[in-house]
Amino acid sequence: MVIYIHGFGGSGEGSKAKAFREYFKSIGEEFIAPSLSYVPKLAIKTLEELIESYHGDVYLIGSSLGGFYATYLSQKKEVKKVVLINPSVNPVETLQKALGDAPSFYDESYYNWNEEHLKMLEEFKLDDMWTFLLLRERGLVLLQKGDELLDYNEAVENYDGVRQIIEDGGSHSFDGIENHFETIRELFAVGDDFKHTCKVKGVGIELDELANRTGDLYYDNLALFLESLSKKLLADSNADREKGREKLANSLLEAVSSINQSIYHINNAWELCEIPTIRWMIENGFNKDINIPKMDNLPPDIMEWYYGRKITMPEELIQEIKRYHDKVWEEINSIDAPMSGVGTKGDLFRFQMGIAYYFTEDYPEYEEEIEAIVYNLIRA
Repeated sequence: MVIYIHGFGGSGEGSKAKAFREYFKSIGEEFIAPSLSYVPKLAIKTLEELIESYHGDVYLIGSSLGGFYATYLSQKKEVKKVVLINPSVNPVETLQKALGDAPSFYDESYYNWNEEHLKMLEEFKLDDMWTFLLLRERGLVLLQKGDELLDYNEAVENYDGVRQIIEDGGSHSFDGIENHFETIRELFAVGDDFKHTCKVKGVGIELDELANRTGDLYYDNLALFLESLSKKLLADSNADREKGREKLANSLLEAVSSINQSIYHINNAWELCEIPTIRWMIENGFNKDINIPKMDNLPPDIMEWYYGRKITMPEELIQEIKRYHDKVWEEINSIDAPMSGVGTKGDLFRFQMGIAYYFTEDYPEYEEEIEAIVYNLIRA
């Protein structure tokens, strides 16, 4: 996830934010540029919550005051790389000039910028050498000598040891930022070219814990997950074969075969667990949808719980009711059956009543059981 942090009076809809948004979208990388409060504490709180809410690696791009914020936030464990664009080194001093009614450069509105806000900025100034040592490993500073608002030399000195790109001319907005998009992408190592990652994107847990949580899926859902994984690897195999990577394609194909065998055994495991699982959920609460009307050969205790009464009629009759119900439902809702269909609750009630009447004529001794079953057969 790439987060762009705009500068003083800016917004997440500024020209650089839009340019970055379009670029990262084009390479398949998640990107967000929030419009932040002019109140420093609120802006930092918003950014911290955003960073912590994303379960995965976070990359920051900060411009001007946003560069100051990004420097402070670079100490968070979730942040892996940081790019600073004409960063403000001492915003308390430079923004002293903005006291009073300050302009929002995005919508031309004004807000009151006061001494209290300057005091807040003091809280976020870092003198921590450890953070700056980290920035040497994972930071990039982009500077233009033509910056009309900030002295680029202050940033050169403040970020000594951090990789710097310094250009003649330019402006505080940093002219031609798009010329550095690829450099930033390479620093972050993100995008479609980096689809293979050490961790699952958006999942901020170690792989062994991810395996444990995946294994805790209900086994039928685990089988669905494996089916999706199998399809993904099959697509990769086909893509590699088209590129002439026969050995890799064949290895992936063998992996697909093994996963498909696992799917078969996992589905068998679910068949063993399904009835005990339903019984457990009846006692403890459901966190899974169970389509009971579609299930065959339910034990009497589950039948009694679901239909609200004992079901004593033969299993063959139950299945005949279900088959007839589905057959008639499909017929009346067919596109070849104009002016028909079940469109309202009244239509549904009349439809179910007709099914119940059809069977109670032949089996009057099971009338209440037939009605219990029919009125629960609401097609998904």
